[in-house]
Amino acid sequence: MYVGETGVSYSSIKEVKNMKFQTANRDQAMFKKSLIVALGAMVVALSGCDSKEEKANQAAIQAGQKLAEKGRDAIPGCVACHGAHGEGIAAAGYPRLAGLNAGYIEKQLKDLARELPPAGVAIEAVAKDYSKTPRIYSDLTVFSPGLRHDDIMSPIAKQLSVADIHNLAVYYASLSYTAIPVAADYQVLERGQDLALRGKAEYGLPACVSCHAPDGEGFGADFPPLAGQPSIYIVNQINKWQQGQRDNDNLGLMKAVADQLTDADKLNVAAYYANRSLTVKGQQ
Repeated sequence: MYVGETGVSYSSIKEVKNMKFQTANRDQAMFKKSLIVALGAMVVALSGCDSKEEKANQAAIQAGQKLAEKGRDAIPGCVACHGAHGEGIAAAGYPRLAGLNAGYIEKQLKDLARELPPAGVAIEAVAKDYSKTPRIYSDLTVFSPGLRHDDIMSPIAKQLSVADIHNLAVYYASLSYTAIPVAADYQVLERGQDLALRGKAEYGLPACVSCHAPDGEGFGADFPPLAGQPSIYIVNQINKWQQGQRDNDNLGLMKAVADQLTDADKLNVAAYYANRSLTVKGQQ
């Protein structure tokens, strides 16, 4: 007979070991059960979060679609210029919106809504240090965090609420799109391709693909797609950078590039990207 520490008698050491083993197994089983319950609760909670986000996103898409198709009050429907499916109107130079990054669309609408500086006030073209508070450099020069003026879009953008902008952005980002190449003279396309893929090293001009991705599909919220955009639109935007009507590019990168492009460069590279085929899957 064996007497344990608690004074309880056992018939053998083996029986003691068996009881300890059974207790350990029971504790381990209870721990596993508790862990499974906790993990299950976590999965349910996370699923609930995903479900709420999904519902909110779908509601935003529906609201954006309604505004895009029908407009509201003095806000015209976007489809009038950007097409029934966000494909744009190439002949008029109105860009496609379908499949663009939602963050990019939001930024552009906010920048389009910014007020032009008063007459006689010049805009500092490039923000040298975004970590510092914008400040007045002189009586006639003020820094703008990003301006993109357009005679048609700016008045419309000014009437949009923050919610409107978000809803339109997620709606157009959710649309899939297939670009149909626009025919152009082969020499124009070759020159445009050379500029897009290689740039002009002798002038320190980077290739377009450095920022806009190998096939011109764009990258994130800062570098929009060029493939599938109307050539007129691309040329017009480069002109605006050159003329100081647009300065909302990240770190002034596009402004630096635009200033080095000749009229022929603009036409060639715009024709090249308008000629590119591209399929974009909408972001749900």
